[in-house]
Amino acid sequence: MTRRKGKNLQRAMPLLPGEILNKRYRIVSLLGRGPYGATYRAYDNGAQQEVAIKEYLDPTVETQRRFREEARRLSNYNHPQLPKFVDHFALSDTGQYLVSHYIGGVDLQQLLDQFGPLPSDRIIEYLQEACRPLSYLHERNALHLDIKPANIRVTPTGEVFLVDSGLLGLGIRPHEAGYGSPEQQAQTEVTPASDIYSMGATLYTLLCAKVPPKALSRESGLETMPAAREVNPDVEPYLSLVASRAMSLRPDARYDSAKDFSTALNRPAGFREPQINQPRRTPDNVNVASPPRLPQSRRRQMERRTIFGLLGLLLVIILAGVGFGVLNFGGPDEVSDAAATATLQSAVVAALTQIAPTATPIPIPTDPPTPTPEPIITDTGSRMLYVPAGIYSMGNDESEDNDQKPAHLVRLDTYFIDETEVTNGAYAQCVEAGVCDPPDSPNATYHPAYYGDSTFDDYPVIFVSWYDADIFCEWRGGRLPTEAEWEKAAGFDPVEGLKTLYPWGDAFDGTRLNFCDENCPRDFRDAAVDDGYQDTAPVGSYSDGRSPLGLYEMSGNVMEWVNDWYNRRAYEDSVDTNPLGPLEGEFKVIRGGSWLSAQDEVTVTVRDSFDPLVTRANLGFRCAMSPS
Repeated sequence: MTRRKGKNLQRAMPLLPGEILNKRYRIVSLLGRGPYGATYRAYDNGAQQEVAIKEYLDPTVETQRRFREEARRLSNYNHPQLPKFVDHFALSDTGQYLVSHYIGGVDLQQLLDQFGPLPSDRIIEYLQEACRPLSYLHERNALHLDIKPANIRVTPTGEVFLVDSGLLGLGIRPHEAGYGSPEQQAQTEVTPASDIYSMGATLYTLLCAKVPPKALSRESGLETMPAAREVNPDVEPYLSLVASRAMSLRPDARYDSAKDFSTALNRPAGFREPQINQPRRTPDNVNVASPPRLPQSRRRQMERRTIFGLLGLLLVIILAGVGFGVLNFGGPDEVSDAAATATLQSAVVAALTQIAPTATPIPIPTDPPTPTPEPIITDTGSRMLYVPAGIYSMGNDESEDNDQKPAHLVRLDTYFIDETEVTNGAYAQCVEAGVCDPPDSPNATYHPAYYGDSTFDDYPVIFVSWYDADIFCEWRGGRLPTEAEWEKAAGFDPVEGLKTLYPWGDAFDGTRLNFCDENCPRDFRDAAVDDGYQDTAPVGSYSDGRSPLGLYEMSGNVMEWVNDWYNRRAYEDSVDTNPLGPLEGEFKVIRGGSWLSAQDEVTVTVRDSFDPLVTRANLGFRCAMSPS
């Protein structure tokens, strides 16, 4: 075995082609090179087959022991999309070597270098296939830790393999710049979420033909990562969001598993699969999208017999017209020139219509509607409505309040949310179970008896803190909604794909909600409206004010706690998928306005906040729940 000359570089330089390792393996070419060694394509003279050899340049006895344990662990894996490990050995004064079957074909980095960004349907296919062996590893408490386009290979038969995993048992956490998670780069605890980050970075690279910034640079604020769609406008919005979520700096904000990441790659309902009628070619390398081309109409060719028929018909019409003129010349009922012309034109049109067949329109196929899951009836008797997954615009750039800016696209998974605010009667069940504390006050502003009086069982519970609300929702098997979930449920219409300023539309209507009307003690009250309620109203009172999804009182009645910590600049660096809000803060977000609010305080985008220990006579909550 001979390496390139140079005493100081001997351990770092790769083996030359033709060199023999362990008296058996002939080096064919260099596949990759890193700080710990290199990976080679080689030929096994004994088994007469091609192999891949992973080299780890550390000859110490302790490393040899750990290497043998790691090799035995890897040899136990048996998945059709992982290369089979067949041998391992150590060479004195050099290092350790791990031998596996060589997977022929091409890797995704080579395809990217050759063709540029690939069609999204092809990227989805490759990455969903790569998630299968990754799930297999994670189910066995193993990690890959070196996922990148170069380590996803496609064989000539179209099979997808995940190759060249890290040697976790040796403490090796290889990663190429841009693909490693922040915890992997910082050499802290790694989990399956670390591989999910690398999958997201791989998706980003394949969509944009650009490697994302290093995770630690993003975390420190030295670099920002533009959304994939900002780099490549042709990227489908949902794929841009999938990549951003997978690369969240917080591991708990990423997808829970490789299977979840794979599922997220599926096109949302309403997105048609591309229709491929012939082999595709690499598009021209242009930086901007060309303007759409209008379809050119094909000029129809008229048959010869049709031409002769038209000429004959025209001759008949002319003769008939002449005869008609002669017979009526000088008669008592002379026809006007305009009427005669109209009669002649009508005859021509009728004749042409009979000769020229009318094309039968082809009906446009429609996808069968997906049935909406039935509402969930909770143990307390309340209803939870289904909110479909999808993308919507969160925030309001037109607002005078900067904490609602910038408006930004958010993708949410499916969830359920309470149809109404939590009532006194429902909350009392949690108190009776010994889980929840009673409200801080049993009274309401204008009612000396409120909580505990059966007359008000259907009114929203008030005087509860954020912690009280959180405990109740958890007791009932749910949680508080995130701020993004609350806003989508309040104003987004998934059928039309639009979000409105109020739950019922963009125009304020004081008859549709319980706000500061004639009964309100504040100076800005609207004396033109009187709903008969001095403070809170029973839940479900304003059916005309329901949101597009059917939720009651998302504007007015009582303000509602949500899960997020408040930060006035939260939208500036919010994640695109299932945002959870800031990691910490002093105040919790409240939404929706109340019976004490003016009309500009009850839009679906208005944000406010309170100390989580605060309780108020106009502050309540509702719960949400993720599908089990």
